[in-house]
Amino acid sequence: MERYLHDMSKSVKYSHMTKAVHNVDFHLHAGCEIYVLLQGDVRYFVEKTVYPLQYGDLIITNEQEIHKPSFNSDELYERVTIEFNPNMAKAFATSDYNPLACFYDRNNGKGNKLSLTSKEMSQILELFKKYESIDRINADGAAVLKLACIMEILVAINNIYYRRTHEHHELDIHHKLTPILDYIELHLHEPLTLELLQNRFFISKYHLLRVFKQYTGSTVHEYIVTKRIAMAKKYLSEGMSVLDASLRCGFNDYTSFLRMFKKKIGVPPKEYQQGARLGQSAPRDR
Repeated sequence: MERYLHDMSKSVKYSHMTKAVHNVDFHLHAGCEIYVLLQGDVRYFVEKTVYPLQYGDLIITNEQEIHKPSFNSDELYERVTIEFNPNMAKAFATSDYNPLACFYDRNNGKGNKLSLTSKEMSQILELFKKYESIDRINADGAAVLKLACIMEILVAINNIYYRRTHEHHELDIHHKLTPILDYIELHLHEPLTLELLQNRFFISKYHLLRVFKQYTGSTVHEYIVTKRIAMAKKYLSEGMSVLDASLRCGFNDYTSFLRMFKKKIGVPPKEYQQGARLGQSAPRDR
């Protein structure tokens, strides 16, 4: 149990950030993330879905969902996030209750946003502040208290999620982007260039770049690279060799794949694969 609590303390990253608007690329984490917007003029992109956000909105993502905030103005940006290794919570699942259900029992890029009531927002923020306080003081028994607090947060969010399953909060993405994103997802293992997309979908590559930037706040290239890394994570966790995973995901340059994987995930592919097998992959600092 002592070893488990020690590993747990390394498997959670809490972050409360207030800063001026800055560019954030598409990214994904080694585990799950809970994101709560406190202030800012933000759209949140998850996979192929765009969510408009306001105070009290909460976003959940798992390790396979690429995501990023996109800023509509220079308004000050403040958010709270918790990243955690899902294996930490699996030990607490029972035959009739899974605290991780809301993170996995849905299609990727769907049902990520929860708009909290004032009472629910107060409850979640109080739990976040409780965790922050325990983490900061780090007194005797802190690891036990942090684990209890994280599980309380997960149960609260899971319960809120299943009271909201009928709600839809996403924006309609540009009609020309939807088939392009679908095509990219199905052809990640093949060469994907702006020229190819331009010719296949009868859209100027310059117009495509403008529309993509408008809706996601990033570039087509960044989206493709991050989707390929997400696919590589899946293959690696299933036991595929690093070289084969890189080729299956469309990386013809092995050195480039190693560099990009570490940049996106925080550890080299082999280390990620070993951690995934042991259920110890650490969340990434984002």
